[in-house]
Amino acid sequence: MSNVITHAMILAAGFGTRLKPLTDALPKALIPFHNKPMIEYVITKLLSAGINNITINTHYFAEKVREFFQKKDFGVRINITQEDEILGTGGGIKNSKLYLDGSGDFLVHNVDVVSGIDLMRLAEYHKTQNALATLAVKKRNTKRPLLIDSDNNLCGRVIEGREEILTNKNCLTQTAFCGVYMFSDRIFKLFPEDKIFDIIPFLLNMVSKNEKIICYDIGIAEWKDIGKIKDLES
Repeated sequence: MSNVITHAMILAAGFGTRLKPLTDALPKALIPFHNKPMIEYVITKLLSAGINNITINTHYFAEKVREFFQKKDFGVRINITQEDEILGTGGGIKNSKLYLDGSGDFLVHNVDVVSGIDLMRLAEYHKTQNALATLAVKKRNTKRPLLIDSDNNLCGRVIEGREEILTNKNCLTQTAFCGVYMFSDRIFKLFPEDKIFDIIPFLLNMVSKNEKIICYDIGIAEWKDIGKIKDLES
C-alpha cells in the first residue's frame, strides 16, 4: 500500500532567540534535547510516518545544518533551502515550492516541537476533509488561541483578548496550534506575491475567502514546545 504522505518540510531557519546563549554558537535545529539535536527528533518522527522526502529551510548558521547532514545519513532524500533573509513561515514554505509542489499533500513541522501526534492519522484526516490546510491543535493555554466551529473549521482567532471572526459560522471553541500542519500543494497557487509572510495570517485570509481550513485535535497526545532553555531540561 502506498504511503498516505511522502513529502514534508521542517521549519528551521529562525534565530532561536528564546534559546540564547545556546544559539550564539549553534542554529536552533542543532540544539541538543536529551542528548540529540532537536531536528533529529523531528526527522525520526517523519520517517515513522513513511515520509521519504524532507525539505529543511535554513538561514542562521545554515552551513552548520548542511555539515550535519553531510555527516549523518537518514536514508531518505533531504533537500535544504537557503534563505538570504528570514522569510517567515509562509515565505519559507513558498520558497520551497521546487521540492513540495506536485506532492499532492505535504506536512510541515516546526523544528522545536516534540509530540506524540500520529502523523499518519493527521494526514488521513486531512485527505478525507479535502481541505486546503489542516492544523494540529490541542486544548491548552495559549496567548494566541484560534477559533473553531463545531465541525473543526478554522474561523478566526483571538488577538489581545478580542475575537476576530472571519466567517459567518458560529465559532464555539478556542484551541491552540501545535506547530504541525498538512497542506494541499494547491496552496502554491494561492500564495501572495509577497516574499516575506507568516502562514497563520495567510490561512486566516484564506478562511475569509471561503477556503476550507480545518483543525485536527490531537487530544491527550503528548506535545511540547522545546523552543526555550527551561523546556530543554524537562
